Amino acid sequence: MSEIDLVVKGGEVLLSDGQLTVANVGISEGRIASISTDEIVGKETIDVAGLTVLPGLVDEHFHVFRNYGWETYEGATRAAAKGGITTVVDMPLDNPPVLTASALREKLAAIEHSCHVDYALFAGDPDAAIDELDAMADVGASALKVFTGGVAPPGMYPGADTGGMLQLFRRCGDLGLVAVAHCENAEIVDVETARLQAAGRNDVAAWDEARPWYSEVEAVVRVAMLSEVTGARTVIAHVSSHQSVDAVTAARARGADVWVETCPHYLCLTTEDMAGDGRMKWNPPSRDRASVERLWQQVAQREVHTVGSDHAPLPKDPGADIWSQLPGAGNGLEPMLPLIATETLRRGLGLARAVELLSTTPARLFGLHPQKGSLAPGADADIVIVDTQTSRTLDARELEYHDQEKWSPFDGRKVDVWPVYTLLRGQTVFAEGEVLGAPGDGRFLPGNRAEQCS
Repeated sequence: MSEIDLVVKGGEVLLSDGQLTVANVGISEGRIASISTDEIVGKETIDVAGLTVLPGLVDEHFHVFRNYGWETYEGATRAAAKGGITTVVDMPLDNPPVLTASALREKLAAIEHSCHVDYALFAGDPDAAIDELDAMADVGASALKVFTGGVAPPGMYPGADTGGMLQLFRRCGDLGLVAVAHCENAEIVDVETARLQAAGRNDVAAWDEARPWYSEVEAVVRVAMLSEVTGARTVIAHVSSHQSVDAVTAARARGADVWVETCPHYLCLTTEDMAGDGRMKWNPPSRDRASVERLWQQVAQREVHTVGSDHAPLPKDPGADIWSQLPGAGNGLEPMLPLIATETLRRGLGLARAVELLSTTPARLFGLHPQKGSLAPGADADIVIVDTQTSRTLDARELEYHDQEKWSPFDGRKVDVWPVYTLLRGQTVFAEGEVLGAPGDGRFLPGNRAEQCS
C-alpha cells in the first residue's frame, strides 16, 4: 500500500451505501486509500471530530458566461470551493456561445490555469451540424445543451426546433453525450409576454405568468419523447413545475432515459417569497408555495434526481422593471449545499438524500463516477466536511462576486449545515472560511461515456 499522505480523522463519514459512520479516511496520491474505524497513520492529519465527511459536490449546471464581463473562472470556482463543490460542468453560454469544436478548444486553452476545482465542459447546439457535434465530443465535451426554441435572452443562445433536436439526440446517443434541455415553449412565452406587456404589467408576478408552468410542461413532454425514441440520455434542466416531473416520471415508466434536475431557487423560494422584488427573475420562474411543496414530495419519492446551482451572477438593477431586468439567481454555488442539506434534514430525508442529489447522481449521469461522487477506496479524494450542528444566516456580503453589487435571493435565510473544509484530490482548498487553493488547481475532465443507471 502507498504511504498515506493525509488522514481525515474522527468525522462522521457518509459511506457509499448511504450510512453514516465515525471513521478515518486515509488519502494517498490524491485518492482515497482506505476508510476505517481503526487508526490510520499518515504524514498529516486533519482532526474533524464532531463534523460530517461527505463527497465533494458535482455541480452539473454551472455558468461563467465567459467574455460578458459578469463573472470569471477564478471567482466562480473560488465560490465553488467555498461551497464544497469540487467539480463543475460548465455551460456553453459564452460570448459568443461555444457552438464549434474550434471554439471549445479555444475555451479550454483560455481557462486552463484559471479554475480552483475540476471542470467538465458542455458542447453547444451546433444547429443540427452533426459532424460538428462529433468534433466537440472528440475535444472532450461531456454533454450537449439545447434550448427548445427562442427562450434564451435575446442573442445569447440559439433555439432548436423539434426536428433539429431529433437529429442531435440521435447522435448524442451514439456518442454517449448527455443531452441537457432548457424546456419552455417559445410560442406560449411570446404570446403571454405580448399580452402582459400590452396590459402594462411589469410586476414580478407577470414573469411567472409570461412563462407559465404549462409552457415548461409542453416542452418537457416533447423532449422526453425524443429521449424515448432515440435512446439518448437526457436531463431536463432546472425543472420548476411538479407537472413536469410527472411528465418525466411517465416517460421513464415507458423506458426513456430521461432525468429531472431542479435548483435551490425552485425548492427554496416561492412566488409568495418574491413579491415586489424585481431582482427575483430567472428562467423559468419559481412557482407558488403549493407547487414547491409538491416538488419536495417528488424529491422524497426520488422522482427528482439531481440539483444543480444554475450559477448565474448577472448584475441586478433594483430599479429595473421585470422585462428589462437580467435573469439569474446570483451566486448559487456557496448557498447550494447549506440550503439543500438543511432542507433534506428538516424534512426527514437525511444527508444521504442531499448527497445523492448534489453529488452521486450527477457524477453518474455525466460519466464522472466512480472517480467523483462518492467516498470509496480508489475514488478521487474530493471531500467536503460540514458542520451539521450549527445555525447560520446566509449573508450576500460574504459571497464571491466579480465587479458588481453582491446580492442573493437567499440573503437572511437560516441554515443548519455549513461547509468547514473542502478537499480537492486530497489537497485542502478551503478551510474555516479561507480559500487555500489557487487558480490552476482544477483539472479538465474530458467526456466519458456515462454509466448505466436507473
